[in-house]
Amino acid sequence: MTEAISLADFASGVVSRFPKEPCHCRTDNMKDQHFTFSAESLPEPPPLLVAHDLVMAKTEHQYGDCIRIDVVHFYASGETFRQIVAVILAGLFHCKRWIGLDLKHEASAITRLEIDYGLAGKTYAWDYVTKPHRFTYHPEIPKRAPWDWKIDEWGLPRFNLEFARESSYHPINDRDKRDRVEISGRGDTLVLVAELLLNIGLSACDIKSEGESMPPDKSYILESFPGHYKVHKWSAEAQLHLAGSLSWPGDYPEL
Repeated sequence: MTEAISLADFASGVVSRFPKEPCHCRTDNMKDQHFTFSAESLPEPPPLLVAHDLVMAKTEHQYGDCIRIDVVHFYASGETFRQIVAVILAGLFHCKRWIGLDLKHEASAITRLEIDYGLAGKTYAWDYVTKPHRFTYHPEIPKRAPWDWKIDEWGLPRFNLEFARESSYHPINDRDKRDRVEISGRGDTLVLVAELLLNIGLSACDIKSEGESMPPDKSYILESFPGHYKVHKWSAEAQLHLAGSLSWPGDYPEL
């Protein structure tokens, strides 16, 4: 059996070509250099990779006294978030159905991250399917709660917290044993997620705390419908954390 390629080995080469600073074309009418994602600019991904520098955890977000929603946490460097982008978009533009990432870090409560492309080509028209062509990336500093425009419900991403595929756990009594996260959505939805991860990886977002001061909060939050409503209503919430953030657990090593 062939050993799975590492995320870093697959993605590092292409990630080195991604822009590292925000562009100004939207605000200053300047023409910057951009990176265009397509099947031609991205290598074809294998169905399974391994990641050593991504830690994922799971908690709950309680709204009031009666609503509890799963939260999945991603802890990684900006470089690793951008490597994940290379996988997401390579799978999208090479028209894959599914890609898996086995998480090998001992601190990770989630052992498998999956990208499901089953909805990527779907449209509102019956039996009409589109094929992704290209995405030109315009880097910008993200807000902690991104996407401050209205996105219809079916354009929002889904982060599903599930059991491992081969498990036989009870769906209610063994909920604490769920260790697989699946990201899914339409093609443009997956591009929105990828763009957010690209922007998190900009050097301007990796702000260091100075001296004894409080660490900066470098976490980006996608809440469900009781909150900012940045994920589908049947989705878990997602929080994306950069190393050294206020939200970074003290017992995690540097990634």
